[in-house]
This record gives sequence, structure tokens and C-alpha cells, in this order.
Amino acid sequence: MSVGNVSFTKDFVISGFPGLQPHYYGFVSALLFFVYVFTLVGNAVFFTLFVTTKPVYCFIINLVVCDVLFSTTTLPKIISRYWFQDGTI
Repeated sequence: MSVGNVSFTKDFVISGFPGLQPHYYGFVSALLFFVYVFTLVGNAVFFTLFVTTKPVYCFIINLVVCDVLFSTTTLPKIISRYWFQDGTI
């Protein structure tokens, strides 16, 4: 009997930037690393400013937390693709 739609995929492969020459990997990963660090620092500043002022800014605090979580989910894995040749999730 057919069970239906069944798949057994365990890993996803990150392709990065297709067509990027290998000698640009260091530059691209350093650029993405600095974007990640500046995103964390900037959101930390906004978070401390809005938490200490008024609780009216709960919506902006939610946006700051979502941005940090999204950046922490995606950017380190893309950076590890170029630094450590680890392209699987």
C-alpha cells in the first residue's frame, strides 16, 4: 500500500554564490563576517536603548530580536561554507 509523499533527505547543501572564484572566498567570508558582527552590535544598541526607555517600543524590540535570530541562523552557516568548506545543513 502506498504511504504517500515520503522523503528521506537528511542534509541540505549550501551552494553559496555559484560561479564565485575560489580566490575570492576569503574576501566574501570576511565581508559577511563583518556584516554579522555589525548586525549584532547595532541590534544590541537598539535593544538596550528601547528596553531602558519605555515599554511602548515592544514592537521594535520584537523586530530587533527577530533580526538577531535570523542573522544568527543564516550568516554563520554561510561563513562556515567558505572558511571550513562545510556546506551542509
